[in-house]
Amino acid sequence: MQKSKVLSIVAAAAMLVSSLVFSTPVYATSVTTTTEVAGAGRTAEEAQVLGAARSSVDSNDVTVGTITDKAALDSLKDLTAIAGLISSFTGSNVSAADISIVDSMELSAKPGVEVSEANPLFVSFSFPGVTASTKAYVLHYGNGAWEVVPTTIVDGKVTGKFTSLSPVAIAVEKNTLNSSVLGATRSPRTGDNRVIVIGACACLLAVSLIVDRKRKLA
Repeated sequence: MQKSKVLSIVAAAAMLVSSLVFSTPVYATSVTTTTEVAGAGRTAEEAQVLGAARSSVDSNDVTVGTITDKAALDSLKDLTAIAGLISSFTGSNVSAADISIVDSMELSAKPGVEVSEANPLFVSFSFPGVTASTKAYVLHYGNGAWEVVPTTIVDGKVTGKFTSLSPVAIAVEKNTLNSSVLGATRSPRTGDNRVIVIGACACLLAVSLIVDRKRKLA
């Protein structure tokens, strides 16, 4: 009877450990959601190559700060309106539920760096989870409203074309972003050492309890 109780306890413990392991969010190597300015240039290609020799401007000529315009921040929370902007820009049907604002910042050019219709500036942002198939949109705030600017996407980078600088945000269609950046509740990866360690501990616990019980009965 006592042995049966011990085995029941061990089985319950094993089930608890298993449930914890298989329901805990497991993140891939990159779990950061930090956006960084990867480069700037007079073409999208120039802006996308980090460390490239640029003819007139580089990422050091673009400064990044925090948005202080309350109207810009408040309107950025209206995902229905943002989705409408994206839908109008792309000609597709995008809903608020599809969209996530992954980052926002105050972007400005240092003195002497021209940003205009005649001389646009391309700024590249690096963001983990972005692939060439990600649907991402660079937003710019000006004249009291957000707008979508021409956007180019390559693996790991999103590039926007600017004719002026001010508050900037990056929106993505969530289902096109690599899930490693957001994490997902799923079964452990093959080779996850944590699973092996927990499983081994559960087995050792079961063996030690049974051996201890046998010694007491001897």
